[in-house]
Formats: sequence, C-alpha cells, structure tokens
Amino acid sequence: MRQSGHYARVAMSLDYASEHLTAAVRSLATSEDQLAERLQTAWDEHVQMVWMQPCLTRQLLREFRDLWRNYTALSEDRQSTKLRPLTDDEAALAIESLISLANKVTVAAATPGEEQLGTLADLD
Repeated sequence: MRQSGHYARVAMSLDYASEHLTAAVRSLATSEDQLAERLQTAWDEHVQMVWMQPCLTRQLLREFRDLWRNYTALSEDRQSTKLRPLTDDEAALAIESLISLANKVTVAAATPGEEQLGTLADLD
C-alpha cells in the first residue's frame, strides 16, 4: 500500500507541474501581446508556480532549473520572475525549451515510475 501512495503523490505532483507548464504554453499561444510580454506573463503566472512545491522528478527539476537560469534575470530577490532582456531568437528558444519541458512533464505525469520527486538539495 505504501508503494501505491508514493506513486499517487508523484503522479499528483507531476500533474500539478504539467498543469502549470501547459497553461504557460497555452498563454503563449493565445495571447496577442508582443512575444516578450507573452513570455513574461507566462513566466509570472504559470512557470514560476513550479518552484512553489516539489513537483518534478530529479531529472525534470534539473531541466527546469536550467530553463529558469537561462532566461530569468539575476536578482537578489529569490522570488523574482523577471526575465532578462531577450532577443527574438532567444525568446523563441525559451519558448521551445518551455514546450519541450512541458511535454516531458506531461508524459511523466501520465506514466509515473519509481523515481522520487526532486528537491532543491538534489540540485547541488
């Protein structure tokens, strides 16, 4: 029974991440704002929510951290979601990376395995 509880927690957590990342992609696709504004809105309203609770496997958390580091502006404020200035090509690459991660998380949520959820300690 304990094993099934583990799988349920992992699946629910991955579902949480999948919902937010998919919402970010949907926001990017449906907004009529400029590309940089769409990306910032998606980052503020959806992407940053993935940091709020452990909801990714270790490997997916590393990918998320790399995405975050590549595009979020350096700040003393650990809660800041402001993107660094991006060229159109960089913004397009950020979107491609976000879509790729959202797809991986969605697949992982549909097929949770034995992998544990990652924590910030796993990123060291």
